Amino acid sequence: MIKNSILLCIYFIGITSFTLNAQDMLVATKVSPKASVMQRIGTTDVTVTYHSPSAKKRKIFGGIVPYDFVVDGIEYPWRAGSNQNTTIEFTHNVKVQGQPLSKGKYGLHIFVKEKKWTFIFSNTSDSWGSFSYKKEEDALRVTAVPEQDAYQEWLNYQFVTRKPESAILELQWSHIKCGIKIEVDVTSNALSDLKAKEEKTVDDYIKIAQLTVEKDPANIDEALQYVEKSITLNKEFRNVMLKSNLLAKKGMVKESEQNKEQALTLGEGFPYHYYYPLSFMLLDGNKSKTFKILSTMLKKDPDNWITNLAMGEYYIKEENQEKATFHFGKAYEHAGERSKPYTRYMFLSNKLVLEQN
Repeated sequence: MIKNSILLCIYFIGITSFTLNAQDMLVATKVSPKASVMQRIGTTDVTVTYHSPSAKKRKIFGGIVPYDFVVDGIEYPWRAGSNQNTTIEFTHNVKVQGQPLSKGKYGLHIFVKEKKWTFIFSNTSDSWGSFSYKKEEDALRVTAVPEQDAYQEWLNYQFVTRKPESAILELQWSHIKCGIKIEVDVTSNALSDLKAKEEKTVDDYIKIAQLTVEKDPANIDEALQYVEKSITLNKEFRNVMLKSNLLAKKGMVKESEQNKEQALTLGEGFPYHYYYPLSFMLLDGNKSKTFKILSTMLKKDPDNWITNLAMGEYYIKEENQEKATFHFGKAYEHAGERSKPYTRYMFLSNKLVLEQN
């Protein structure tokens, strides 16, 4: 009898356990699926993590997402998704709708009105939905105007109108879309990332120097300090030529020329044969100087494939297709195996243009 009772208990426990597991599985198939979208803007990663409900022929805004949801003077914003809190994370400081917001992870809530939405960035990012939302935990509030859109069954976030320094994060659901502009300071962020590196390379110091004057053209002295650190690691054409350019900006013509002469004795590879001569044409608009340097280089080494590649680029700018094709052909003829595919493409594509003309 006792044995049968024990077996009966085990049976019911098993049935109950199976029923609960089945219910869990059933719930799992019904809940709004988890989703995320990440966009890199400059060097900044912006990540939105949310749960995406479907419309199911329901009225969404002004319906299951009510307008002006205020009870006893307390705002109850929408969780900007379903299930758990929607979150947004930035790896650098940003501006949202022109307002500054520090890097970090935030809970994203939206107070919905018919003609204006308020996007709320909460310092609390691990809440369950908006039920425990507290206004005093706000990091930032910005407003945006919703617009009519093509029908979207599932709630969706995406980044649109992307530019090197900005993008619009757009929420789309039912017949409505609403977006907020996110902006980053690309130069400052790249500069801070490089400065934070523990072990910096020659390239790192060169890039820091370049970004320093890009951010503040008057800050030449600090840029020169980083150039010197690069030269200490390894003196080469790039860092000595950069030092020459910076000294020229300071009006130190004699010292600039001395460093320039020294740089030219160190010249090799792409920095010397390609970027250096083309920089005068592309950055300063000085085509004659580019042509003079490339011509001198080709006199000394007529078969140098990199110089021929650069000369081809020069003639493209000059709209001389015949000479451009000739030099791209020389580059293809003398390039190493690793560079053959690119030089072949440049030669054949320009040859085709020449023949069509």
